[in-house]
Amino acid sequence: MAWLIIVIVITALVFLVLSVDPREDKFKVTKKSFLSLFCLLLLGFACITSIGANRVGIVYNPLKGGIQNYTLGQGYKLKTPLTKVYKINTEVNELTFSNISVQTNDSQFVRAVIKAQVQIDSNQAFEYFSKYKDKSLEDISSILSATMQKQLETVTTQYNIMDVLGAKRDEIVNKSLTLIQEELIKDGISVLRITLVDTDAGEQIEKAIANEAVAKKEAETAEYKKQKAQLEGEAKVIEAQKNKEANELISKTLTDKLLMEKFIEKWDGKLPTVTGGETMFNITSIMGGK
Repeated sequence: MAWLIIVIVITALVFLVLSVDPREDKFKVTKKSFLSLFCLLLLGFACITSIGANRVGIVYNPLKGGIQNYTLGQGYKLKTPLTKVYKINTEVNELTFSNISVQTNDSQFVRAVIKAQVQIDSNQAFEYFSKYKDKSLEDISSILSATMQKQLETVTTQYNIMDVLGAKRDEIVNKSLTLIQEELIKDGISVLRITLVDTDAGEQIEKAIANEAVAKKEAETAEYKKQKAQLEGEAKVIEAQKNKEANELISKTLTDKLLMEKFIEKWDGKLPTVTGGETMFNITSIMGGK
């Protein structure tokens, strides 16, 4: 911004000088001064360029061999009138790549749709421009798609179809992302994230995977019930053992005399009788009499 103000001030001063008629010693606007002002403004704006947010400038200078191996950051920049500045967009783009087809190590084919977050790396915009000029990432989406398919298949050929569509899906995506990043950063392209939003291996394979998932769930349920029953059985055995030990302890502590004392405590003083009028046992002997 400061450079723009300086150019405007210099232009205004030159205009004022050219508008003063030395013969009449007064300010006078002439065609010559207007033409000079116009030329100065054109020259001034030709020497200034503005780089916006999420942009980097690539400098082309025909007097210095063409593309320069440095970039311009955000803000107003000075340049020569012959210099051209290409403004490269470094914003994050979310691109969708359809019709991706990869093979597994058991010779099965999987069709996939990949969503990717990509951007031109601001620190390597020169490498990007050297190969793709001022094309956007959308313009080279077919090239990006081919790279992603190649690197994804490099990983999927190490797994079978069940792994690719099942439990190891995230592992495969992460490995693929690493390979894609390593490949595309050479051209100044950063890949932040990829997601497999849709996969299709055919009806038979999909059905087999679904059946495997059901069987796995049933096996897990059966194992859970087995472990639960086993734990409940062990708990009952432990409880029974505790009861047995408690009863044995009680039996040891209850002597004949103690049992009799408890019997007497609860006796109501009446003797039990049987038919014939004889007592069932000799109470005097119980009480210790003779």
